[in-house]
Formats: sequence, C-alpha cells, structure tokens
Amino acid sequence: MTGKKDTERATLDRLADALVEDILNASDEDILAEFAEDGGDAKEHATAMRRSFETGLLAANKARMAAAKAGVAAARRAQPQGMTAPIDLAAARVWLRGLGERPDVPEGLTLAARKEDELSDADIRGMLEDLAELGITPPGDGGSS
Repeated sequence: MTGKKDTERATLDRLADALVEDILNASDEDILAEFAEDGGDAKEHATAMRRSFETGLLAANKARMAAAKAGVAAARRAQPQGMTAPIDLAAARVWLRGLGERPDVPEGLTLAARKEDELSDADIRGMLEDLAELGITPPGDGGSS
C-alpha cells in the first residue's frame, strides 16, 4: 500500500519540479503577458505588493521599537536604587581625586581615578555605579565611604 503512495508522491514531486522550472525559465515579458491574460494589472499589483511590504516592514519596526523600550524600562528598573538620585558631578570628581589617598582602595582603581579630569560626565557616573557595586560610595550616599 505504501508503494502506491510513494509513486503518487514522486509523480507530484516531478510535476511540481516541472512547474517551478517552467516559471524560472520564463522571461519577464512572458510572465507579465500571462498575468495580463488572467485579467491582472501589473502596475496595480506591484503597487499593492509594495504597500503590503511597507506595511509589514512598519509593523516589524514598531515591534522592534516596543521591544527596545521594554528593554530600556527593564534596565532602568534593574539599576541600583542609590544611583537614581541626581549626582553632583563636581563633588564626585573631587571625591574620585581623593580616592588615591585612601589606603583601603586597590592600586589599580586609583590609577583610573587619577585621570578623572579626562573623563566625561557619563564616565564619572559609570565609575560611581561601578564603585557602588564594590561597596565604595561617596560620603552622604548612604553607603560606606
């Protein structure tokens, strides 16, 4: 019984291959002429297909934007609570300069802190967040100083 089904399947596969080969070998003009014979307007169809593509692309971009916004919101919720308050960057730079004089701070850390005048405000914020994760916080920040 499976032999007959296999033979029928092979016949259908050969037919599908022949139809695909026929389409691939047809010229653009032949395809357009056949489309027109079937009552289609090639320009109208192309416009509809572009519109469909643009609609799909817009929907995909909106979905990506929603996912990015959700990721940003999740990252903001995951930030340490102590770093959400506004930071006095001038005071933070002074405090970072003073880290070099503290004996309890690792040597490699003080090298980065000595170069604080070359760092942007975002770099300073990042350093403060990294130090907070290590348990080193500026005075008045609620953590160890």
